Amino acid sequence: MEIISRSYDPVTDFDLVGTYLIRLFEMTRSFQYWLPVRFENSHTDRVGDVRIWEKHIKDGFTEFVAITSSDTPGHFYIHTHPEYKYLEEEIIEWIEQRFISTKKDPNKLTKLFLFSMQGDNERETFLLDAGYAKGGIVGIHRSRPLNMPIPEVEVPDGFTIRNIQGKTDYDRLAEVIRIIFGHGEWFNAEVLERIARCSFYKEDLDLVAVAPDGMFASICTFRIDPFGKMATVEPMGTHPNYRKLGLGKILIYEGLRRAMKYDPTLFYIDSAANNPAANKFYDSVGFTGDVAEYYWRKEL
Repeated sequence: MEIISRSYDPVTDFDLVGTYLIRLFEMTRSFQYWLPVRFENSHTDRVGDVRIWEKHIKDGFTEFVAITSSDTPGHFYIHTHPEYKYLEEEIIEWIEQRFISTKKDPNKLTKLFLFSMQGDNERETFLLDAGYAKGGIVGIHRSRPLNMPIPEVEVPDGFTIRNIQGKTDYDRLAEVIRIIFGHGEWFNAEVLERIARCSFYKEDLDLVAVAPDGMFASICTFRIDPFGKMATVEPMGTHPNYRKLGLGKILIYEGLRRAMKYDPTLFYIDSAANNPAANKFYDSVGFTGDVAEYYWRKEL
């Protein structure tokens, strides 16, 4: 059957991409691919980096067999149906052409990053053949069994746990997110308003621990994928002044309890930080490491 590639239309293709990504997960039961939540969080900003490969079946019907995506300039991801891995040589070539065409300075060598998951030997072969150098682990994809008990934990004196209450909280929330993750001033209330319009957003799952002085001390958001009802934790973090108080664990457990009413099919953390403190924390709350994600780089 003929396979063609084409550009992505966020109006007509968004639901099709979400359905495709869920189908890949259900078929493989692995985290080799983005889940729809991550795609929705980035597709409008990186439309030109999304490319679709599809096969024509009959009577005008088509079926996706591969897509590319990006959430950061120069960082590309590949999501290929297992039966069509041979396309990745062509996909890598397209990514390189796209990257070169969008460089700010066409005469300056710039690093392009692609990614592979632990055990994806076929992609590693394609990347090596294309001249990419393998780097380290960028994150660990983790999940938590649905039937694992959710412990009750005590909230420290003077702290309160609640969900974000719309726009009135966005400036304060954006401020603490900038502090926790080192984001620049670009991360503001407008970014949070855009996130709140996404189909995965549930205000009752956007949680915060408020310190006695009124500061947002810790944050944790669970996002519910509308295609497969998977609950993804993103973001999760604690202000440096309020660490070692157990606030992150409290918010995780509260989020798990609240998310259960949406009948989730999976609890998942997409590419959690890979360091001793993060690994210890996520292991302690039941999110075990499933697969490591590696970066590959090439200068073009």
